[in-house]
Amino acid sequence: SLCFGQAFGQERCSVPRPSSPPLHTPAMADASLAAALEHPASHIKGQVVSQEPKMVHFTGFVSREEVAHLLALAEGRWTPSKVTRGSASALLGKKGAGMGGPGSSLEEVTGMGAPGSTVEAASGDEEVGGMGMGGSASSHEEERSAGKEQGVVEPTDVQSEDCTSSMVMLGYEESPVVERVLGRVATVTGYPLEHAEQLLILRYTSGQRFNIHHDGAMRPMTVFTYLNDVAEGGETRFPHLGVQVKPAAGTAVMWRNTVGEGEDAEADRRMDHEALPPGEGLVKFGMVCFVNRRPQRDCSHIALRPAQGGA
Repeated sequence: SLCFGQAFGQERCSVPRPSSPPLHTPAMADASLAAALEHPASHIKGQVVSQEPKMVHFTGFVSREEVAHLLALAEGRWTPSKVTRGSASALLGKKGAGMGGPGSSLEEVTGMGAPGSTVEAASGDEEVGGMGMGGSASSHEEERSAGKEQGVVEPTDVQSEDCTSSMVMLGYEESPVVERVLGRVATVTGYPLEHAEQLLILRYTSGQRFNIHHDGAMRPMTVFTYLNDVAEGGETRFPHLGVQVKPAAGTAVMWRNTVGEGEDAEADRRMDHEALPPGEGLVKFGMVCFVNRRPQRDCSHIALRPAQGGA
């Protein structure tokens, strides 16, 4: 299997030097903003891990100053992560649902429900990995109406024993740094900015994990960023690909979740993955951004341009 560690581009499992992220307070968010804006990520580099299905590993995706600011924004707001449970056909598409195994009519997927939820698989249900359904209110209503007509179970946000982390959802206009990170997501995925869902900051303490899950057929792309080094554990494992990504501060991994395009897209179950628990006494901080197949907001007032230094 391949293991990507702190040394980008090397197919090995390196153990980064342990780090203890500083304590952050809401008051630090404003204080850290200037430093984050002055020191953006630069020299972002990517290496293709897999051409099919598509997976790319990045170094330098966020700077140390940006990480400090993002964690300051999250401090004091942590809530238990949720998953969204609903019909497998609605969350994963017909073919994607069919790979869930006998009797798997419902699924839990990542971020399929209301903001702040994820989805995971359970007996008779499907749950998809992710921290919220994303999507505009109108798009949700369209899907609910179509689901009722087809007898599909409406997705519901639930806490799950399969997902034990904590999370904070950041608003689009909460900080210029948030918009800047979303701009990078749009650039590396090749999707318009308006398709990026809200950023989710995640915290895994020792023993916490997210069991095998998928991010959902409504999300063609995922970008997961690691905000700190973890000396032991905390890897993101893709069992079908034989790939395991080790947390290293500032790195990110991007992958494609679906086969097909648009409303006909279906979950590529080769991209099922899990978040392994950090080692004893350790904490893992991460940030995930899902790219939705439908626009999430109006971005006509925002223009993306290359930043100095390659950010």
